[in-house]
Formats: sequence, structure tokens, C-alpha cells
Amino acid sequence: MLLSKPCNRAYGCALVFGLTAVLSSFLYATPCAAQTKKPVKPIPAKKPAAKKSETIVLGTTQLPGDFGVLGKTYTMGKSYPINFTLRSAEYSVVPFTSGNNTYVPKADEKLLVLHFTVQNPNPKDLSYDWSGLKFTVVDAKDVNHTAIQTVVREGLRQPLAESLKPAQKIDVVVPILVPAAGVVPKLIVERESGMPVIRYDLRGKVASLAAPFADAADAAGASALKEVPVAAGVSVPLGVFAARLDSVADVSEPILTREPGKGNRFVTVTFTIKNTSEIVQRYYWGYFHADLIDADGEKVPYTQAIVKATRDESHEGNLNPGEETRFRVFFALPANVAAKSIRLTEGKIIDLRAARIFLFDLTTAK
Repeated sequence: MLLSKPCNRAYGCALVFGLTAVLSSFLYATPCAAQTKKPVKPIPAKKPAAKKSETIVLGTTQLPGDFGVLGKTYTMGKSYPINFTLRSAEYSVVPFTSGNNTYVPKADEKLLVLHFTVQNPNPKDLSYDWSGLKFTVVDAKDVNHTAIQTVVREGLRQPLAESLKPAQKIDVVVPILVPAAGVVPKLIVERESGMPVIRYDLRGKVASLAAPFADAADAAGASALKEVPVAAGVSVPLGVFAARLDSVADVSEPILTREPGKGNRFVTVTFTIKNTSEIVQRYYWGYFHADLIDADGEKVPYTQAIVKATRDESHEGNLNPGEETRFRVFFALPANVAAKSIRLTEGKIIDLRAARIFLFDLTTAK
């Protein structure tokens, strides 16, 4: 029994020593073991999905500005502002006269005539002429047409170039040549380059063409006829001259030494022409073209001559503004064939081949 105690004590001591060693090994060896492990790589964060880039197309942004209303006043421009009011617009085939110039629409053209008011909002005088505002219209086929480079005061026919006093306003007219067929849907008015513009939707806001120039097939009244039917006694605007059919007669005698031919007679058609421009205008047979259509529908060509209304003499000369003269054109027709109509054009300002044709009904003449 006495021997067992030391043994137990030694066993206990060994046990304690062993536990201490194990514990010490654990405590001091753990960090060293951790250093030998490979570091864990962090999971990379997902990149945000790239936004789809918007396509940029240069030159497709329209000029800044307002949508205009007829009768409303807008201040336009920055350096030299001006007040602008579009009062009305109309289609026309009547030539537009401004001083020494007359602008004649061709057979495939008409005029868009704008009536507007400008006012000087500045504390000092402001000069205004055709260059003071730029007018551009866009037709039904998206083609641009700029205004003729002239403006006149309402009711006058001289080019406008005037100095406006502060607060002074004037009514102005400007013409724009546009296609004969269809409406003109858009108008753009500009004062200064790069500054806001005024856009007008003209659909349903332009006065229709007057009879007999309007094409009945266009319900909007915006299409002009290339060949206009006219009754006797009605004056129509050829170009710088207006013309009226006065009378029709048969002549069996020679005219300008020309014979009608066996079994024929001359049909003479008398017209009155008037100088509607602001300057003296010369006239002679070469400024006109006329051909006759008989009852059978056949054309009788122009004889390239005009004679005095009551005398067998060639007729040419000059007309002052507002003056009139009468002349006859003549055609050889078989004695038993009636004359039905005559096609007349004027080509003093534009080419005769491009001019609007006026079809005069001879059956309505005396």
C-alpha cells in the first residue's frame, strides 16, 4: 500500500505533464499551421450590365422655336428684335408686281401670298426690307421653297424698304412660288440665323384659289389648273398683260395679203389686252401664242401675226401702266366648220412653252 502512492503520484504527474504538453502544442502550433494555408481568393463582384448607347445622328434636330398661330404676335430676333404677326395667306395665279418686276407663275406653279404685320419694339428706329425676315415653305412632297426677294406694303406695288419708328407697325405682303398642285402644309419664319423660329401649320388656313383658276378635282381648292377655261368678256391675267375675249367674226377677204385658201374663210378673234405692270410694256405677235380648236377638235396653228381691231394692219407698240389696246388673231377654216375655242398664252416674262394656257370659249362670244 505504501508503494502504490508514489506510483500513483508519478502517474498523476505524468498525466498532468502530458496534458500540459498537448495543450501547449495546440496553442503554439495553430498559428504556424494557419500560415501554411493558401489564402482564399475573394469572389469578384459582378460588373453592372453596360447600358445600350443611344445612336446620335447629326443634322436631324430641327431649329428651336414656337408653333405659330395666325393673328398672334411674336417677338423675333435678339440683336434687332421685331414683332411679327401673320394675318392671313392665300393661293393665287395672278402675277405679283413689285416696282419694275412682275413675277409670273408658270403653268406648274402658283403663288402662296402671305399677309403679315411687322412692328418695331425697340426704343430706336429699325430698318425693314425683304431681308428682315426669311420665309420658307415646305410643300406636300417635303420640298422647301423660299420667298421671292421682295416685299410690298399692303395695297401698294413698290418694294418696301423703310425705317420704322419705335412702336410703328405696317402691313406687308410677300409672295412665294410653290407647285400648282396640292396644299402647302408648313411655313417657317426666321429673323436671325441660330435664333428660334416660328412654325405654322397652314393646312386648312390658306384661302382657296378663285374661279376659274381652281381645279375642281381638289376639294381643298389648293390646286391650280394648267389650262384655264374662260368665257367671253372675262379678263384674265396672262402675265404682264391681262386679256379679254371681245368678239369673233368671219372674214372672206385677205388679211395682211394672206389668202384663206379655196373653200375657206378667216375666223378672226378680237382681244383687249391691258398693261397690269408698273412700267411701260412693249407688245407684238412674238410675245403671244394662240391656236384655234375647231368644232371637229382639230387645231389650227398660230399665224404668227396680230392685226389691228378694225384695220388690216399689223399691230405692235407700247402700253403705259394701265393702258389697253385691241388686236385680232386670225385662222383659216373651211367654210362649213365652226370655231370652238382658242388657246392663248403670253411669254414676255417666262418661256411661252412654260406659260399657263387660257382656253377661251368662242361659242360665248358675239
